Amino acid sequence: MQIEDIIKGCKEGNRKCQDALVQKFAPGLLALCMRYTSDREMARDALQETFISVFRFMDKFEGKGSFEGWIRRIAVTSSITTNRKYSRLHFDEIKEQDDWQHTSIPDIYQNLAVQDIMALLKQLPDSLYLVFNLCIVEGYSHEETAAILGIAEATSRSALCKARNRLAEIVKKQSDVLAYAS
Repeated sequence: MQIEDIIKGCKEGNRKCQDALVQKFAPGLLALCMRYTSDREMARDALQETFISVFRFMDKFEGKGSFEGWIRRIAVTSSITTNRKYSRLHFDEIKEQDDWQHTSIPDIYQNLAVQDIMALLKQLPDSLYLVFNLCIVEGYSHEETAAILGIAEATSRSALCKARNRLAEIVKKQSDVLAYAS
């Protein structure tokens, strides 16, 4: 069944099409939800909220742009909303500054596998992690990130810079440890 047929069937309330949509997108969306929540159970809750929203607002999708992009955006928003229910995000510790300086990232960063990078990202505070993930991984602008998180655009910029600097510190420490061990 083609995605256009699945979307049309979902708009008509066809259960088989809804099941086909879930089967097609659930694995990838669960991985996306896991990046924005603190554990698998919370990610599953976010995934469930994602599909509830998708089916509720399916008639709003007009076929302009990518359906996958539309559903991923809903998953990100659902994940952040679910995360907020269970934990407190603190953006108030991030000073809104225009003069943040980017730290250079050590060469070891280029040699890391995806799972190693994700492990590094998980060491960031939730607020920095979310901004980094939204801006760098998902490609949202600071304006979009600020709207999703309910923060000022300047706070998004500052948080991204702070996240990059913090990651550079973590990577440098790891490269120093590896160099010392050699």
